[in-house]
Amino acid sequence: MLSTPIITYRDPRYYAAIRMRVAIRDIPDALPPLHPEVVAWLKKKEITPDGPPFFHYLQMTADEQLLVEVGLPVPDAVAGDDRIIGGMFPGGDYATLIHTGDYCYLMEAHMTLDAWVEEIGRCDKETIAGEGIAFGGRTEFYRTDEQEVPDPAKWETEVSFFLPPKGSRAALFFYLPQ
Repeated sequence: MLSTPIITYRDPRYYAAIRMRVAIRDIPDALPPLHPEVVAWLKKKEITPDGPPFFHYLQMTADEQLLVEVGLPVPDAVAGDDRIIGGMFPGGDYATLIHTGDYCYLMEAHMTLDAWVEEIGRCDKETIAGEGIAFGGRTEFYRTDEQEVPDPAKWETEVSFFLPPKGSRAALFFYLPQ
């Protein structure tokens, strides 16, 4: 089930994450185990997460490889290390909707929000020759703790797209070629 898409303004928000490339088909196996790794790093640094865990999609190549950050919001900027990076979601407009149900159906939420963003005349992505598609910042915030709510039909995920100011390049906000 999907909520009605809306645009909301958000203040800047810091996060700690692990950045990696992953094939779309490998997301369910490769990315979820990284959340506990980020949690352990934050605990070691005595930093309390300031929001739900997320996957933050930055880029997709023609061969369906994604550049993704897996992390958690934190109250203040963090200096990373060789594995963990510190980042910041910029302040500004975000198109959002809530998906209720199993994660395997999240693609529908992304496609719905993508079509809605296009319909209202906004843009959160751009094609970069030879690189693929760069996103202004597409994020899934996992609002339900699966340990507390084991029924996938009740899981809530906020799908959020950062909408760069009109006339700005989406790739300038998050995506940096590697």
